[in-house]
Amino acid sequence: MNDSAQAQALSGIRIIDVTQIGAGPYATSMLGDFGADVIKVEPPEGDQIRYVDELYGPGNSAYFYGLNRSKRGIVLDLKKDGAQRVLGRLVAGADVVLVSLRPEAARSIHLDYESLKAVNPQVVYCSITAFGEDGPLAALPGMDILAQARGGMMGITGEPDGPPIKVGAPIADWTVSYLACWGIVMALMWRLQTGKGQHVAVNLLDGMVAMNPNYTAPYFKSGIPVRPQGGGHPQIVPYQIFEVSDGYMVVACLTEKFWQRLTTVIGTEYAEDERFRTNPRRLVNREALDAKLKPLFKTRTKTDWAQVLAAAGVPFSPVNRFEEIFEDPQVVHNKMLLELDDPVHGTIKTVNNPLTLMGTPAQPSRYPPRLGEHTEEVLREIGLSEDDIAELRQEEAIEVGAVASPRSSLRREPPSAS
Repeated sequence: MNDSAQAQALSGIRIIDVTQIGAGPYATSMLGDFGADVIKVEPPEGDQIRYVDELYGPGNSAYFYGLNRSKRGIVLDLKKDGAQRVLGRLVAGADVVLVSLRPEAARSIHLDYESLKAVNPQVVYCSITAFGEDGPLAALPGMDILAQARGGMMGITGEPDGPPIKVGAPIADWTVSYLACWGIVMALMWRLQTGKGQHVAVNLLDGMVAMNPNYTAPYFKSGIPVRPQGGGHPQIVPYQIFEVSDGYMVVACLTEKFWQRLTTVIGTEYAEDERFRTNPRRLVNREALDAKLKPLFKTRTKTDWAQVLAAAGVPFSPVNRFEEIFEDPQVVHNKMLLELDDPVHGTIKTVNNPLTLMGTPAQPSRYPPRLGEHTEEVLREIGLSEDDIAELRQEEAIEVGAVASPRSSLRREPPSAS
């Protein structure tokens, strides 16, 4: 791996991150991993997610630490005139600004696109909202679980006869994190070609609706809505979870080729049975096929099934509980557990960046900042004098936290698989 900062894909890009909670902070963290200089702007009370737990002490939740690496942190009270002047200087020298406020709230503190465009016409402005920039819900508060509900994700998740179930991860948040990164990079490419900035708008609701292209087109053709299938798939059989003698595993016959391979393991009579010969027929006869396969899979262990299915070329996977994820041999090989050295807490472990650029790899570089840790450092960089900083402190427009520490060291070697 090339350790030079100049080798990173986003070196020289400055991002002002005025987001809180999940989607925005995770997006800027991933961009910071690729060399962008991310400056996280927090209000005096800090990002609200700092207080979800106290695993690293009050105001330093592990939730926050999982989402806010590779950035510096400053505190600005944007209700104060002095802080607004600082924000203007930051935006003037920035390439990207991210904001995660309801549109009216953003306008009230001059964080809307039109206000910032007046300061820097070339800025790429990314707004993250719950439901959209306008419309009947734009003024309402929103969050992941509401988007999962309204966007239909909960309505297709769960057991066939059970209540709607929220996806375990905050998938609406993280979907928007990736959409924001994608939109920002495309807008930067457009600016490179034209010199023009633009407004990138993403929202949790649209992200959830867009997760269902494979269900939407069939619904409008057939008129038959998708319903929850538990660990199965509404369009493909067998493509589901099976209980085995010592746990659970997934068998996924995405194509007829894989079904034919499975029948060489479970018995050629399945291939010869007209009810199961094609996927459309297996869909109609799902219950009959399940009645045969479910007791069959319970007769062997995960290891036994893994051996015979792998030998036959059938796609399968054990169902990993959370504590098993980072012991999985492929996850270990992929180095998806990241270890950052924090000067106070020692090693902080979190997920690594999932995007691999072979020539300009991600290089997570900073532990998550303490509240206001880099305020003075950043203000000096944008040309403020010691007297200016003292005046801002007297006005309580800024807050200075812990003294900024040198760039943290990074240990990318994962633990051995058990």
